[in-house]
Amino acid sequence: MLLVGPKSHILHLLRSVMNIAGVGKMVHVEDPRRALELLGTENFHAVFYDDKVTSADERPFLLAARRDEAMLNPMLPIFAFQERARRRDVEAARDLGVTDVLTIPISPKTLVTKLQVASHSPRPFIVATEFFGPDRRAKARPAYYGSDRRKRLSKKAKVDFTAI
Repeated sequence: MLLVGPKSHILHLLRSVMNIAGVGKMVHVEDPRRALELLGTENFHAVFYDDKVTSADERPFLLAARRDEAMLNPMLPIFAFQERARRRDVEAARDLGVTDVLTIPISPKTLVTKLQVASHSPRPFIVATEFFGPDRRAKARPAYYGSDRRKRLSKKAKVDFTAI
């Protein structure tokens, strides 16, 4: 695992949870440029970074981690920690190729589950001129056809509320 960000209680918690989960090797760097150098020379299973420290360098770090030819594995899972997961921040991170955004506080069980899902059943990667990263769409779920299925009304249909 590669941990990117300043020494903080979040990264300390992450390190403790990963030790309990059996992850042996974890490398911690504070500088995103150093993290990119390591991603070009060593194989990692996942990257966790604290987005508040890399906010100035977030775009170049994520773009380089996904698109730079020097990267050994541009499809590795990249997780971002955010204190406040506002929708626009999550969408921005997702559009830059983040595998998942982890909101602080996070339970150890959720952390391990998200890592297992990203490792064992990763989403397909999309390669396009303006995007390279995991598929941003949720899994397609089969339509429900049971007796409790909601009825769809056309947009122009008038509903008689007196009959209800």
